[in-house]
Amino acid sequence: MFRIVLVVSFFLLSAASFAQKSIQDTAIRFFAISAEIGMQSGFADLGERFGYGGIAGGSFLYKSASNFTLEANYGFFFGNRVNEDTILSSLRTESGDIIGRDGGPADVFLYQRGFVSTVRVGKIFPIVGPNPNSGLHIALGGGVMQHKIKIIEVAEQVPQLMGDYSKGYDQLTYGFTLSQSIGYQHFSNYRLLNFYVGAEIYEGFTQNRRSINFNTKSADPTQRLDILANLVVRWYFPLYRRQASDFYFY
Repeated sequence: MFRIVLVVSFFLLSAASFAQKSIQDTAIRFFAISAEIGMQSGFADLGERFGYGGIAGGSFLYKSASNFTLEANYGFFFGNRVNEDTILSSLRTESGDIIGRDGGPADVFLYQRGFVSTVRVGKIFPIVGPNPNSGLHIALGGGVMQHKIKIIEVAEQVPQLMGDYSKGYDQLTYGFTLSQSIGYQHFSNYRLLNFYVGAEIYEGFTQNRRSINFNTKSADPTQRLDILANLVVRWYFPLYRRQASDFYFY
């Protein structure tokens, strides 16, 4: 009986040891959520409309035991550098002012607003980092890009820019986008530091989606190439169980 108990105990301990995989010495699978912040700049048609700005968002990541990743990402980009101020030329006087209902010049400000939403497939190459789950991270994917010019008239003295009328000037644009990214992915041995630092590029194949633009009094069927380049820092929160003596993934 003692021998049977000893053999069974040996197999149970072996199975338990096999089931527990430490992040320090093994590539393992897990889920993680993240928050991100960074800087962005437009190129091609997007660069003609907007200058540089910021980006913020988050993602949901799955990493396999073979270091392949599947990640759904959302990034909201914004800025205050708008190059296409001619969209309001029909409202301006010869001196360049927009006159409000009170008879005085109105304060009108233009801002960049947009987002990219993608699903990316990637792989982590553990050539550097504290464990086999960290290293060079390369990913490719696709999704949707959208952007517009947000118009704010502070005193609400210009009826042409109030409510739905502003949509005739905002140049709402969206379409399919490709995405590529490369950076360093870090998952700490002790769950304290889990981050990504890298560069991302989006190529948006977009088009103006308003049925009429008030500045041209017509629709704009032109196909656009909107390129967005980002430098981002992403902080991850891995979802896995914790042991009393150490951190393990299951």
